[in-house]
Amino acid sequence: MKPSVFVHHAPRSVDEAIALLAEVGADAKVLAGGQSLIPILNMRLSAPGHLVDINRIVGLDTVEVRADAVRIGALVRHAQLERHVGAFARLPLLRQALVNVAHPVIRNRGTTVGSLAHADPSGEMPAVLALTGGYVDLASSRGSRSVPARDFFLGPMESCLEDDEMATGASFGLFPPGTGTAFAESTRRHGDYALAGVAAAVTVVDGLITSARVSFVSVTPTPDVLDLGEVLGGIAPEGADWAGAAGLAREHVDPDSDIHASAGYRRMLVGVLTARVLAEAAAIAVTSSIATAGSGVMATSISPSDPTPPSARPRPEPEPMSEVTQTRAEPLVEIVMRVNGVMHTAMAPARRLLSDFLRHELRLTGTHVGCEHGVCGACTVLVGGTPMRSCLMFAVTAQDHEITTVEALAPADGNGASTMSPVQQAFIECHGLQCGFCTPGFLTTITAYLLENPDPTETEAREAISGNLCRCTGYQNIVKSVLRAAEITNERGAGV
Repeated sequence: MKPSVFVHHAPRSVDEAIALLAEVGADAKVLAGGQSLIPILNMRLSAPGHLVDINRIVGLDTVEVRADAVRIGALVRHAQLERHVGAFARLPLLRQALVNVAHPVIRNRGTTVGSLAHADPSGEMPAVLALTGGYVDLASSRGSRSVPARDFFLGPMESCLEDDEMATGASFGLFPPGTGTAFAESTRRHGDYALAGVAAAVTVVDGLITSARVSFVSVTPTPDVLDLGEVLGGIAPEGADWAGAAGLAREHVDPDSDIHASAGYRRMLVGVLTARVLAEAAAIAVTSSIATAGSGVMATSISPSDPTPPSARPRPEPEPMSEVTQTRAEPLVEIVMRVNGVMHTAMAPARRLLSDFLRHELRLTGTHVGCEHGVCGACTVLVGGTPMRSCLMFAVTAQDHEITTVEALAPADGNGASTMSPVQQAFIECHGLQCGFCTPGFLTTITAYLLENPDPTETEAREAISGNLCRCTGYQNIVKSVLRAAEITNERGAGV
């Protein structure tokens, strides 16, 4: 399935965006990352007449670490927030939860505020917003308002957002000194929706627990918070009855049965995970209390292994949106895009997915199309050097970026002939492919990953490819290919 016909709008300011929503909001969707929205559009579960694409609005992609909160704009990507050193230092729970959000490639494009607005009870970040006592900033032509998490989520996939409103940002509250946090979830496959998840915050002062609270993923209709202070308060962590607290959590949740797990199994998971994260958070809190004794500030520790924000890549100036040309029943727009170093111009509907644009308009058929809802990874390309799902982007949005497909991975030798890249050579040597359908997505994903981490461990290699599916190889030889590609890269760099 493909999205139904819609009119694409690309406002340059929040004022312009909310003016559009005031006019067409009842028949419109706001597009930021689109990693949840576009699958819904692809499957025709939603068919808006208008798409308000806010990706060209300047100033919505900032992370602010304030005295009382970490505030993010509507265009802050999951990966950006995950890697933000200041946000991690003040609120480690953000990274603890974000590493569980889908797969790295999805986090490269998806936005945290968009996840909140989606209001999916199986999402990790709504639970974090609830536990931190955060709020969402909303704007419309009628004015602005900040809505606490407890009032923002009304039900599964339902928030208090009005048709003419857009979420412009969100703030996650900070915890008091001596607080430790932890997050854990259980999934069938890492990166899938959680069968159950629990986030915990425990505060320890003078060796005694003064506060203990948990929030849940996938087991309550809306992300709520369970206060366990009555059963754990005033007790030293080493003497705390984590099992008793876990029992209260099991009684509190209201999970549903589905094809993935029964309600009883999910409830059991809640108990196990609650005991685990409470103990872990308390241990961190004790360390934090010792480190901050007499200082009055929360302890923060950033080890050398903590990822730092990736270097900013130069971005081309956005091409001005062209006038819409009426052809037959569906309007076409002129799309100007740099792909593999070459500028291309083509006419296509605004609803054309980047994957289809590459294959049909540009005839670059190395990008393969599988699931069309971001799960298989076969369509992965590099967008500004970062791997992203081309089936979860519209070509009209992607034209602001440099696109690299599998066709451009092979470097040219001194005579202009193409040679195998280290990743391609490694796949040949290690038999990392069979039918080859999934291979382009693996090649682009691994190419970008090795630039970020040139010497991965086997565990890191498995995590890097966890968002790509292969139905032939069993992944063993693909993992070997990642490690071998790192070796070949080092050999070539050393002139071996």
